[in-house]
Amino acid sequence: MTKNDRASIVGDAIAYIKELLRTVDTLKILVEKKRCARERIKRQKTEGDAGDVESSNMKPLGDQDQTYNGSPLRSSRLQRKSKNTEVDVRIIDDDVTIKLIQQKRINCLLFVSRALDELQLDLHHVAGGLIGDCYSFLFNTK
Repeated sequence: MTKNDRASIVGDAIAYIKELLRTVDTLKILVEKKRCARERIKRQKTEGDAGDVESSNMKPLGDQDQTYNGSPLRSSRLQRKSKNTEVDVRIIDDDVTIKLIQQKRINCLLFVSRALDELQLDLHHVAGGLIGDCYSFLFNTK
């Protein structure tokens, strides 16, 4: 292996790590936005409970498809693609689904579990497999 080959590998690894850090930062922002929105809705509900009972129980018919358990459905989606990795994150209310497709790398799950810990997400389900020379993982968290 030549010096240029090693430099190329190191350069690719640095670019990959920077992309992962950007994705983690974006996810942190999304999680914080969700937490703030949840707190705002709780405040609105407690303020609304003191109001007129009849008006608080009424809701327009058009909102039925956009509600879940009596509250509005909030969702976000984030997709990132790089040379060897594809990450798709979907946040619906408190549920976070992460789909990761990555070319075979050592310690892939270790890096993912560290990122989930940093985001303070509780892991509820993991599914994974090897397709060709790529790992495919699906994480369901809260």
